[in-house]
Amino acid sequence: MDRAKNMGIKDIKELLVKCWMTHDAMWFFHTLRNDGIEKANQINKAAIESLAEIEVSRVRKKIGDDSKEIKTFEHVVDMIDTMFGVVKADFMDFQFSFPEKNVFHWEVDKCFAYEGMKNLGVSENYECGLLHRVQCWLNVLGVDYRSDPKVKGCLLNEKDHCSGNIRFNFEE
Repeated sequence: MDRAKNMGIKDIKELLVKCWMTHDAMWFFHTLRNDGIEKANQINKAAIESLAEIEVSRVRKKIGDDSKEIKTFEHVVDMIDTMFGVVKADFMDFQFSFPEKNVFHWEVDKCFAYEGMKNLGVSENYECGLLHRVQCWLNVLGVDYRSDPKVKGCLLNEKDHCSGNIRFNFEE
């Protein structure tokens, strides 16, 4: 136990997120093997939706955010930054920014989930769980938004780069 106490918070976070993502990959793999890609995608999205509700609630409680509604762009920026601060690890090669008011921008050059799906031979039928997770956070937060492009499958199947914007409808 002393060795764990000597690990820094960043090292512990990286290790926990890697273990969590490995668990996520393993249940996806076993569902895929037993029930096929369509069922694995369906269960993955259902799990993400259930997780998002709990995840957002826990993070909000931990940071003391007991507001009933997200009424401003600044508030949603703070929540997205906080959520990614908790769940994003260094091996997750993506960037996000807020280039203008009411816009969240994402860019992914090499997606760890897509690479895993390629290794399993099912990337062409994979439905992105990562962007679905962000959208589920926004749904839980009650934020009005639209995604451009709308993502059903995986953008890396269509082009060699995954990027887009989520536009919020805050009147300020």
